[in-house]
Amino acid sequence: MTRLRLWLTPATVLIALALAAVTAGYSERGVGTIRGWLAEPTPATSPQSTYTVPGAIRLPAVQYATDGGVCHGTAVTPDAQIVVTDPSGATIAYVPLGAGTLVDGACVLPFTLVVPAGKGSYGIDFPQYGLMPYTEQEIADLLDLTIG
Repeated sequence: MTRLRLWLTPATVLIALALAAVTAGYSERGVGTIRGWLAEPTPATSPQSTYTVPGAIRLPAVQYATDGGVCHGTAVTPDAQIVVTDPSGATIAYVPLGAGTLVDGACVLPFTLVVPAGKGSYGIDFPQYGLMPYTEQEIADLLDLTIG
């Protein structure tokens, strides 16, 4: 039969006391809080609020051409983008126009804007139609934005 001999040195006594203290603190605080002994938790950052605005540019018959089942503007190029600016004129969002579809004799080019909240006012620059001003409330109230 083998006997286990335990040697108590000052270092092993300190380790045993430290383990006892951590275990006692762990059981007092409850399961899952041991992380608090190791590091302070970092506060969660909330993502910036945004407004999502679906919309389309609607081109009349004289302003588009068709290629099979897809239409595209004659003045609005396929790589055209809608640009959103803040009050200082800095670009804060942009989105390309989607592929055009024929709807009731017009070419409809869809887009979905994701606009950051908190700017107060915005400028939305539409290809062929130019810059149009919107207040934050107008952006928040938009369910759908069709130009043309």
